[in-house]
Amino acid sequence: MTREPLRPLAWTAAAFGFGVLLHIDRIPLWTVGAAIVCIVWWLLASIDLISVPRRTARSLLAIALLAAVYTQFRTLNGLNAGTALLVVMGSIKLLETHRKRDRGIVVGAALFLLLAACLDRQSLLHAPLYLWHAWLCCTAFAVIAHDGKGLTERAAIALAGRSLLFAVPLALVLFVFFPRLAGSFWALPQFPQAVTGLSDTMSPGSISTLSESGDPAFRVRFEDSPPPPEERYWRGPVLHDFDGYLEAHRLARLQTTSS
Repeated sequence: MTREPLRPLAWTAAAFGFGVLLHIDRIPLWTVGAAIVCIVWWLLASIDLISVPRRTARSLLAIALLAAVYTQFRTLNGLNAGTALLVVMGSIKLLETHRKRDRGIVVGAALFLLLAACLDRQSLLHAPLYLWHAWLCCTAFAVIAHDGKGLTERAAIALAGRSLLFAVPLALVLFVFFPRLAGSFWALPQFPQAVTGLSDTMSPGSISTLSESGDPAFRVRFEDSPPPPEERYWRGPVLHDFDGYLEAHRLARLQTTSS
């Protein structure tokens, strides 16, 4: 591997690594571990301590990680699976990063990881982390553009900060005037799918996939102090009215009993 300037490499690794850490509590830990291993491997290879895997080995590793993500989530669609896939593919891309363009692609992947974090958690408590990561990515772009020469760290950080400040008026204009779309414009089309929970009807013959619903099934309010957990029992719906189309209608009411 040809010796490259260390400053662009370090900033690229920092931008991508911080993007991975934004998702450390919502993606499998093995994907985070794979990213850390690839980052360390790439940095060590850049100073000629070890060699990077050959193209065939990288291709096989990419296929293995892709299969592992699919096995974990049973899909490659969705925010969680897509984020895990982006982490492992960005990690593999690190191992074949030799040029300025390659480093820019890795930092671009870090920005997509930032976007995924913003879509998943939109509380103000996470805003400082998102701002810091955006600043870090912009600084990495500045260092990469100058190829680590003629631009000090302080100058790169200041340039990135000014760029973000210049973007604030445009962001405010888009926030005020951009039309609010119904639903999530980044979401994939949702097909009819059975979910867990309570319903008045059920069609067992039409259930091919079942997903877990996070919506509350019902709420309970006690007039007095609630009984111990072991004495609480809620009877679920009893479906026994068959209309000939594998669809049952609920006739029994939800009852609350205690022993």
